[in-house]
Amino acid sequence: MSLRSRTASPDIQPVEDSLARQSDVTVSTNITPYAEYKGFFMYVLSALVLVLWTCWALLPEWFIQDYLSIHYYPDNYWSLAIPAYSLMAMLFVYIALALYNTEVKTFPLDDIRNFIDEHSAFAGAVGTSGLSHHQQVARAVEYVHKAPSGVWDLPITLVNEVLYSDKEST
Repeated sequence: MSLRSRTASPDIQPVEDSLARQSDVTVSTNITPYAEYKGFFMYVLSALVLVLWTCWALLPEWFIQDYLSIHYYPDNYWSLAIPAYSLMAMLFVYIALALYNTEVKTFPLDDIRNFIDEHSAFAGAVGTSGLSHHQQVARAVEYVHKAPSGVWDLPITLVNEVLYSDKEST
């Protein structure tokens, strides 16, 4: 058995993973040639940027100008200000989105959309196209007092009546 080096060439077709295709896992078929070289290049580039950023932030100005012969670069203030501003911007966006979702996107407490939506399946509503509203409510009331044979949504008015009604049921 010989050992072959792994090369990325466009001629090699990926093996289909039928088990992953049958499951809920998303399998990408977007395999680009030389992906590992691109990843290594990004790794080296990010390490180089980190080293340059650290040198810019920590080395004194005279050292950069005299020994490295770099005379035009932003002030050292920006080497700390940019990450600080970025961090504060991320924090602001996080808080602003939380407040927006709470204040604007949340329904008022008395809105019926807090309890039902287009996917609600009410008890007694299946197969009741010819029944009147009162007959459907009567079927839902029967469902409340029986052992459930499935999962159904109950109208909130019926739930409140059963839970908070002052009169005794007979």
